[in-house]
Amino acid sequence: MRIILLISCKILFSANSIAHPPWGLVVDNTGTVYFADIFHHERGAVWSVSAAGELTLLFSDFHAHNVSLDANGRLITASGEGDLHYMTRMNPGSVDTLVFKSDYRQFNGGSTTYSPERGILFGAEGYIWRLNASGQREKVSEYKFAWNQLMFCDEAGTIYAPDIGRGHGQLVQIDRKGNATVLASDLIAHLDRPVDPHNDILMGIAKDPEGMVYIAELAGQRVLRIDPAGNKSVFYSSQGDWFPTAITFHEGRTYLLEFKTKGKNEGPQVVVMDANGNKRILFNYDQYLKQGKTVNKFKQGQGHSSLLVVSLVLLLFLLWSAKSRGYI
Repeated sequence: MRIILLISCKILFSANSIAHPPWGLVVDNTGTVYFADIFHHERGAVWSVSAAGELTLLFSDFHAHNVSLDANGRLITASGEGDLHYMTRMNPGSVDTLVFKSDYRQFNGGSTTYSPERGILFGAEGYIWRLNASGQREKVSEYKFAWNQLMFCDEAGTIYAPDIGRGHGQLVQIDRKGNATVLASDLIAHLDRPVDPHNDILMGIAKDPEGMVYIAELAGQRVLRIDPAGNKSVFYSSQGDWFPTAITFHEGRTYLLEFKTKGKNEGPQVVVMDANGNKRILFNYDQYLKQGKTVNKFKQGQGHSSLLVVSLVLLLFLLWSAKSRGYI
């Protein structure tokens, strides 16, 4: 049965082998870092690195772009590719499924975030939506994006989302009433080559305690800082072939998620920078494995979990989909 499932997965997802790198990066109150990674373990993985540097594989064969924390510090992440879109919450010893949809228009696991202030948010059909208590989508704004692939929600419930289809890269701000404002434009670097619409994009967003907004910009291999008036400056530049895809802040430190580009697909690595700009590599995936360090795996306890039910549903759906398409 597992062989059939794996074959079905490969058939269904082979057309999506090229994907945006992930932009998910969060740090909890224990100093544990969580991040998404689509380059390893079949369709991808979600990892954690403890303050002591121990690596744990939380999800494998899981195509996550983003990770979030709920009000209790529990990890929330989503897998979204092809016809399968679902969001999970990790508890001590168990995993709950919060959303499961086969239609990305009803929930897009590839472009989503969780906010304690606004709940489950996702992008589809040019708009940003939230799921209500009944699990149905509701528009958060009438602003229609030309091309959006992610969003960020701050502690006040204000949403920030890039529009890479207008103004050579814009950052759009949406308040709780749905009013949209273009905070900044011309954010994507102008390079001496043809534009690569798949990789010359805007990605991970964060906000610091002073109200500055930060966004990763891949073409220029940098993170831009944008003040409330829309003025922009370069906050961070990656070195060599690395490029930043995510940024977050925790206890006065800046955390950045980087991958290596130009066909090498190395990484991920997590960089930590203090208030004085001194930086160090907290974690590098390839070096970690070369050093022969242990990779832990998340183990489910005896508590309630809907992961088994979801696995069975996924299996039945994959078999039905493969059969209806004539693959089996």
